[in-house]
Amino acid sequence: MLATRETHVANLVAEGLPNKEIAVRLGITEHTVSNYLFRIYNKLGISTRVELVLHIMKQREEHVTAS
Repeated sequence: MLATRETHVANLVAEGLPNKEIAVRLGITEHTVSNYLFRIYNKLGISTRVELVLHIMKQREEHVTAS
């Protein structure tokens, strides 16, 4: 559902990193990180960082359970 780069951004958010640190790690601007988050929120039908973290945690749990 998410593009590769969107998945990277989402996972870094789930690790608790702020936009500035995500930008540094990925070599992009903070504005670009914000744009990715906007698209991620729209694709997943969520509106907050907390919801994104919960979504990622649920996906990770389902992946472990399925393995």
